[in-house]
Amino acid sequence: MKRAWARFPIIGGMTPIQPLPRLARLLGIKSLWIKRDDLTGLAFGGNKLRKLEYLIGEALEEGCDLVLTGGSPQSNHARLTTAVANKAGLEIWLFFAGSKMGLQQGNLLLNQIMGAEMTLTGVYGSKALLRVMEEKADEARKAGRKPYVIPVGGSTPAGDYGYFRAWQELEKQCGSCQLAPFDEIYVAVGTGGTLAGLLAGILLHSQETDLMGISVWKKREPLQSDIHTCTTHLLKWMGEGEVTVSMDKIKLFDQYIGKKYGVPSQSGNEAIRLLAQTEGIFVDPVYTGKALAGLINRARQGLLKEKHVLFWHTGGTPALFTHHESLLDEK
Repeated sequence: MKRAWARFPIIGGMTPIQPLPRLARLLGIKSLWIKRDDLTGLAFGGNKLRKLEYLIGEALEEGCDLVLTGGSPQSNHARLTTAVANKAGLEIWLFFAGSKMGLQQGNLLLNQIMGAEMTLTGVYGSKALLRVMEEKADEARKAGRKPYVIPVGGSTPAGDYGYFRAWQELEKQCGSCQLAPFDEIYVAVGTGGTLAGLLAGILLHSQETDLMGISVWKKREPLQSDIHTCTTHLLKWMGEGEVTVSMDKIKLFDQYIGKKYGVPSQSGNEAIRLLAQTEGIFVDPVYTGKALAGLINRARQGLLKEKHVLFWHTGGTPALFTHHESLLDEK
């Protein structure tokens, strides 16, 4: 298994799985649990730390001294990459899409506090942003540096492997708690790497669980293609290239995106309030709130009455402060 051992430890133990009894009763769900990857422990937590354990592990193994990554100015991935790079003693350069930084709040504020070097590129899209980062990495090499480039979202085989390990963690937790395998697991989906890691776990462990991916960015067809590609590359990286990547265990939904990526939706904001007011847990308006909205809508259609369901909280809570006005406006 290639470089499975190249890990920079960040997450101290397993993140909790907790029941949501009040929300389950309110929505008519047989059994509802939450996996708390918002509690991964560094810089407000989030799912990207699982990827970054292996990405930064790989960077350190290769002797790198500089990390380059990017996204939107409010990227959760950028915030957590900055935090992990700081902890590992690596310099961090962030490259943001677009022509405006926007509100000095949330993740942008946290990156400033952590001392990241930030550049507004004026380009749009993950591929264009990656080209900018690779150009800057080439310049750094010529200056004698050893850069390590992480694509938007950290969706490389090394990064996605973090969520294969997360699947193994969940299986272990369910066994120790004597929990039956979940019928459905709901996850917010951006670049698709998190879902690819979970799918690899299902394929290699022959589970009957359905992964319910709630897109916050892309339409269903291109997203499905991205996840298939990520899973294929991950399995080959792991030495499991003979495994057939079947998408039968994934159901993707693109009707909860709202106006566009990064803009809160009415149903997402309702989901934020509902979880906070029943269970005292916060999700965010960009990712997890929209994913929870998908779960809630399916429950209200009566589709989860006999289901044992898990909601995988992937973090992102700093976005609550960036988008506070939309939450107050709908009060």
